[in-house]
Amino acid sequence: MEYIIIWSRIKPLVLAVLVGFLTIGLHEASAKVVEGDTFPDLSNFEFEGEVPEIEGKVVLVDFWASWCAPCKASFPAMERLYQEFKDRGFEIVAVSVDDSAAAYSRFAKRSGATFPILRDLGKKLVATCAIEAMPTSFMLDKSGRVHAVHQGYAGKKTDEQYKREILALLAKD
Repeated sequence: MEYIIIWSRIKPLVLAVLVGFLTIGLHEASAKVVEGDTFPDLSNFEFEGEVPEIEGKVVLVDFWASWCAPCKASFPAMERLYQEFKDRGFEIVAVSVDDSAAAYSRFAKRSGATFPILRDLGKKLVATCAIEAMPTSFMLDKSGRVHAVHQGYAGKKTDEQYKREILALLAKD
């Protein structure tokens, strides 16, 4: 009888611990794109907007949302980088995580950006890359490998970091 009373009191705790271990295991098993990985092939995902040809280019893949203030702040800087380096083999692919097509379209039009802006339909690329913060960007080398991952946007500091990485990666054969 005492065992039943004890079990009834500790059973919720035991179940909570087991669920915690399972959750930790699942989280660790989830895919996360990190430096050195080959970035997922964009042709395997569904987007609103036209996916540019990126093979053999240095690419900044930027995940953003229309409701994200740092994302809004980063667009003019990305446009400047795009204009400066697009003719040298640099591309930007801005990937929206917005659920609303209207919010995505409104932001894309207002941004004035001339680089490709896409919306990840179904958020499958977002899930594959395990995006946890907005904005998050991946700097890819010419072979499609992740050179750097950036979370957040810190204004001039981020702009300068992007520029250093772009110049270094464009200089490599």
